[in-house]
Amino acid sequence: MSSPGSALRAPALKGHTEPRVFTPPLTELTRETSWGFECVDFIETVLGWELLPWQRWLYIHALEKSEDRDGFRFQTLVILIARQNGKTQWLKGLGLWRLYMDGAKQVLISAQNLEFAETTLSEVVTDVKANPLLRREFLRFSQTNGKYKMRLDCGREWRAAVATRKGGRSLSVDLALLDELREHQNWQAWNAIVPTTTARPRSLVVAASNAGDATSVVLRSLRDGSIARIVSRETSETRTGLFEWSVPDDADPMDPEYWPMANPAQGYLFDSETLRGRAEAMYDNVPGFRTEHLCQWVDALEPGVIPAEHWSATTDRKSKRADGAMAWASVDVNFARSKGYIAVASRRADENLHIEVVAAERGTDWIVSWLTERAEKFQGVVVQSRGAPASGMIEELTEAGISVIELGGADLTRAYGHFYDLIVGHKVWHRPSPILDAAAESAKSRTIGDAWVIDRKGSPVDCSPLVACIQAVAGEMLWQPVSRSAYEESDLLVV
Repeated sequence: MSSPGSALRAPALKGHTEPRVFTPPLTELTRETSWGFECVDFIETVLGWELLPWQRWLYIHALEKSEDRDGFRFQTLVILIARQNGKTQWLKGLGLWRLYMDGAKQVLISAQNLEFAETTLSEVVTDVKANPLLRREFLRFSQTNGKYKMRLDCGREWRAAVATRKGGRSLSVDLALLDELREHQNWQAWNAIVPTTTARPRSLVVAASNAGDATSVVLRSLRDGSIARIVSRETSETRTGLFEWSVPDDADPMDPEYWPMANPAQGYLFDSETLRGRAEAMYDNVPGFRTEHLCQWVDALEPGVIPAEHWSATTDRKSKRADGAMAWASVDVNFARSKGYIAVASRRADENLHIEVVAAERGTDWIVSWLTERAEKFQGVVVQSRGAPASGMIEELTEAGISVIELGGADLTRAYGHFYDLIVGHKVWHRPSPILDAAAESAKSRTIGDAWVIDRKGSPVDCSPLVACIQAVAGEMLWQPVSRSAYEESDLLVV
């Protein structure tokens, strides 16, 4: 990963108009095949807004017409884009076009925070009242009893609702706008709001957000399903359109060259220097920068106990054990006991340590046989002596003739502190590894006295790959070579 400062100084790059990932249109998009052109005309001519290139592109592609040219091709739109790129403005433009030009009777905007939804609706009311043409059809803006509602003539309304199991129930909605869908950690709000659109012709559900984490179950499900169809090229009959501006997961998040892929408003609403400042300020919070500004998915938004900058700095694609160097192995099993891991630690040619997860499989039945076949390769196999899912395997490993190094007591917490110091001091190195990197990025700690260990249960991801590596490093720290007695080297003389 690049470091902050001068390396982050980017040229004046423009944001990408076209998203990196999107559901392809069924045909060439023209005024005959997309309602988006009519929507753009309304926004630019009536509202007088100056659309960004990506906003115009999205209206045209998202509002593709159905085959009968009467409705919309998509019933559900999933829009993923980094923060502060004009997403909410895009949603407001769509809602006003539906109400004023497309015959919609009811628009509903929902957010996990009701105040956010109400603020957006208040901005819509301000836009309507400031426009002489739209103001003619405006009746009132109700803010009583915590219920925000803009009323237009002919029974048209735009309401704000909180994203809960009660939000929007009993309504019949033409356009449901679910902003910040990443915050939906269960399906309750979705199940309450989306069915309100079922009985309305030309109804649309729009889910908009930046990327989420492991808890963003609704957004992840919608995205994963859409990507699966896009990859398999089976989108001709889909009613869900995905449009995602994001940086690829394998890209260096601190490389400004990639930032325009997630920030289509870069060069229009802000410049690369603004993002450079955000990157510098959030350098100790890489997961936050990735989700908020690069629209990349992470397992957890809060940084783990291992400093992200040091973990990244100790990544070496060519890292390996030096020829003839001693090696220690370690076994760990995750909290659910569903998967076991074997990691190794050994010295590199530069005398620093190399760590690696060398085996990972479901269950634990395979572990003893795997180690038995390779026992001569390791000085010992480290296993936490008590209180861990793998602790119960010590007897079985010992009976199989494997040299077990039990890790417990004061040595347990000392091992974690030792590993932390080595990482911060750039004395232990690793190759890129999805399972190990995810664990290091998100693993949480729990305290034991005045020290800490990795929390297998409380971490948002399976952290056992990291635990196994930490324990393997402890193997060298704890290993005691078998010394030969001086009497064994010479004859014993008894006087």
